[in-house]
Amino acid sequence: MRVSILGSGYVGTTIAACFADMGHEVVNIDIDQTIVDAINDGQSPIHEPGLEDLIATYGGDRLVASTEYADVLDTDITFLALPTPSREDGSIDTSIIEAATESLGDTLQQKGGDHIVVTKSTVLPTTTTDTLAPILADAAKKTIGEELHIAMNPEFLREGTAVEDFQNPDKVVFGADDDTALQALSEVFDPLIEATGAPVVETGVKEAEMIKYANNGFLAAK
Repeated sequence: MRVSILGSGYVGTTIAACFADMGHEVVNIDIDQTIVDAINDGQSPIHEPGLEDLIATYGGDRLVASTEYADVLDTDITFLALPTPSREDGSIDTSIIEAATESLGDTLQQKGGDHIVVTKSTVLPTTTTDTLAPILADAAKKTIGEELHIAMNPEFLREGTAVEDFQNPDKVVFGADDDTALQALSEVFDPLIEATGAPVVETGVKEAEMIKYANNGFLAAK
């Protein structure tokens, strides 16, 4: 499958390399030319056990990085893996993911047919449907549920074991409100699920967002 990822930070780089290892053609979009050049040269921009080997194997080949949003047009599904940092009052700042979603929507005006957009970042429940989806639809001049399909696929990666966590998950969560988005997520993750037998949780978009927060809350309390 042809997969694009917005953001090549800790989560974006890890999932990009792991998707490539699963057999997908992956393009990683980032505004930092230094990071883009490193990935295309087969060098990991972050230090994480196992990640350097994956990028050395697939970087510049099955995994390419770019600063051009237009490169998402040749892909079937886009994952939003962008920072949502905490403000001083404890709320999250979604300005970065909102700006990226608008740029993605502007680009998708040029695409015919369906495109699936999946939130990977940690966001409050209803953020994807009530904040990001309207921005995407307005910028793309398309309709959610028709040409555009949204989903939530929370990550459960720990620093120091991110590649291991991704490749051996204790669960995979698909948050989608229509069959097209759900089917696309299933196609992306089928190789991983077949290899590991990981249980799949299928739920709505806002429920998947809540699962991520519940998971984080449990781990923090533990």
